[in-house]
Amino acid sequence: MYSTVIIIGFLSLLFSSCNKQEALPYFLISNDFARYCKFDEGSSWVFQNDSTLVTDSINISEIKESRRFQPDPIKHQYQATDMFMSDNVFQIARYEITAGDYTPESGEMNSLFRIYFEDGKYQIAFSPQFPIGEDIIMGDEIGVYKNVEIIADYQLNGNTYKDVWHTNVIVSVNNNIEYDYWIAKNYGLIKTVITNDGTTISSSLKSASLIQN
Repeated sequence: MYSTVIIIGFLSLLFSSCNKQEALPYFLISNDFARYCKFDEGSSWVFQNDSTLVTDSINISEIKESRRFQPDPIKHQYQATDMFMSDNVFQIARYEITAGDYTPESGEMNSLFRIYFEDGKYQIAFSPQFPIGEDIIMGDEIGVYKNVEIIADYQLNGNTYKDVWHTNVIVSVNNNIEYDYWIAKNYGLIKTVITNDGTTISSSLKSASLIQN
């Protein structure tokens, strides 16, 4: 009888623990952010080097969705999407988007867009929850992030893109390594300018074949 009570008590604690875990807040990537950054398998972009005019494509070969756990600032779970790329001259391994730690209001974007390279390094390319024009110190590995401006109509290679976000990341002040990104609704990343110790490399979108749900 005593052992039965112990077993029942243990099961009660187990079920209680499971219920507490299930009760954790689960934050989703906002619909508005998904229009900017979430694309399905088979999507492709053709970019050109703006100096040499040489082109190459970036293609999504695989999509992985996951539900992740974050203990800070409060324990919560959040949605993440990884978009893996076929081999490309830009050495981009995957795009990753993740939800923030709160539920956004209508029209608000709470999520984050990272670019991972084949060497394992990554850049934060788009984090729209921060105020325009404010330097955000993200740490030594990432650098200083800034939302520079939102451009209502952006002209690029004969195309017009609406509501384009221009962002900036300074990875190293001492070595003068700086990235500028332009992200367009329904197109994602459309332009990148990399400045490294006085040398500038600019790549821009020529065409795209994109799939969004």
